[in-house]
Amino acid sequence: MLRLTSLSFAHPAVHADRRAGLFLSEDAIHNAHQRLRSQGHDPFLLSTCLRVEIAWAAGPEEAPDVLMCLYGDHSLADQAAIRADEDAFLHLSRVAAGLGSPLVGETEVLAQFRYAVSTMQEAIHVRGDLARVLDAAVGIGRTTRRLLGDTPRGSLGTLAASAAAASGPVAILGAGAMARAAAEHLDGVEVSVFARRPGEVGGHATLSWEQGANALATFPVVISTVPGNGPLFSADVIARAFGSRTEPLLLIDLGMPPGFDRPQADCVRYLGVDEVASSVSAQPSIEVEDRIFKAASAVWRRLSAPDRVGAVIAAMIEQADTAVSEEVRRFAARLRVADDPERILTQLAHSVARRVLHPPISFVSSSQHGVEVVETLAEAFGIRDE
Repeated sequence: MLRLTSLSFAHPAVHADRRAGLFLSEDAIHNAHQRLRSQGHDPFLLSTCLRVEIAWAAGPEEAPDVLMCLYGDHSLADQAAIRADEDAFLHLSRVAAGLGSPLVGETEVLAQFRYAVSTMQEAIHVRGDLARVLDAAVGIGRTTRRLLGDTPRGSLGTLAASAAAASGPVAILGAGAMARAAAEHLDGVEVSVFARRPGEVGGHATLSWEQGANALATFPVVISTVPGNGPLFSADVIARAFGSRTEPLLLIDLGMPPGFDRPQADCVRYLGVDEVASSVSAQPSIEVEDRIFKAASAVWRRLSAPDRVGAVIAAMIEQADTAVSEEVRRFAARLRVADDPERILTQLAHSVARRVLHPPISFVSSSQHGVEVVETLAEAFGIRDE
């Protein structure tokens, strides 16, 4: 039987400070796949600014082992949203579609989801139940995004840009997708992008990273999109930059883990990733939610059908065998003394047939679903209207 379990550590249920300890960088995810596989686990891992998602093709009972292997702490399951089977599949489909994002239909999350699927497949070199489930979730995510039509879309980068646009020149630290989204959304605003490598971000040539420290001292707004896996600047450099300011600074930190400690300086207003995400309260429409629910339910039934069909067929055969055995024992004594064995065998055959057919006949006759399934049963039994 197809099983699926997902663990979700996501905004707003799990705070950014806690998610920072769970965040997995690209290198960490590759290493985690190898480590997990050596322990007999092949899970899907998605780690973004707002969520850590873990999923595997087995039951929830594996959660402590998976978390122990990943983080060395099986008790983390108490902080996660745990979903199983069809509920887990619906959740993963919603994540891929961007319906669990602050901005409905977020443009980046489907690409992140697909990349995480590719990373898993490259790491374990196996295509099984989990790969089929994830490919299906990507398909539903893509279809649902098309259903959203002209619904405003964006990302944390565009939300940060919206918060920054009215405050004057903006400095952006980083050159990834989030930095590009912020830069492109700041049309008509003076933007300077500081990156560790030369290039172009959202139509702006990047400036050297070393100059980024000066932005902390001079720009009214700084948007940092760089994860704080290590110090972005030394503590002394940051202290001097904040200490030299004569005007307020809006520091928007989208890094995960955060790139900056929350500043204590009075001149600095700090917005972390959760605060930016909480600045919107958009929800998918009832129609979109209903469509993705129905689509996910139908796909899950199809994915799990081979196992379900096999189990049902085995149960039907077992019921028929039981009916034959019990009826033969019941008629055996009569058959041994019968003057007309053929008549007794005919009675035996009729008794077995009626016993086997009784459940479907009762279902069609009395169930509220009988009308819906009668044509299917007619086809299954080869019944044709003359």
